[in-house]
Amino acid sequence: MLVRTRRIGLPSVDPMSSMQREMEHLFGRFLNVTPENGAARGWHAVVAMWDDADKVFVELELPGVSKDDIDVTVHNGMVRVSGERKHPEGNRNYWVNDRVYGPFDRAINLPEDVDADSIDAELSDGVLRITLSKKPEAQPKKITVKG
Repeated sequence: MLVRTRRIGLPSVDPMSSMQREMEHLFGRFLNVTPENGAARGWHAVVAMWDDADKVFVELELPGVSKDDIDVTVHNGMVRVSGERKHPEGNRNYWVNDRVYGPFDRAINLPEDVDADSIDAELSDGVLRITLSKKPEAQPKKITVKG
């Protein structure tokens, strides 16, 4: 039988949450994942990609990343986005921290009809929006029917 008591004015400590924190810490050390370095190989930026008749759109979720810490390149039919989410300033004593800091690198294959010379990238509200135009020869061409 488990009996929990609590003194007035003192916070109760849940032994399971303490044990969970310790297990996360131990697994993090085993996998070389710590609050200081994030994941050993970086973190994974979430991507969405779609197109319409004229353009291809790519969006990456990059909360907490400055535009100065992002590199976007297009080469050999791929757009590569790399950068780093930097650690916050100061010393923090986290109770919970699911954030991962450090470098990231995403390479996304582009459709063949993309014009690599026509690319625009904008960071707003933690989302990087990349817009690529399609090649003119890839555009639908309307044919006039004679009669």
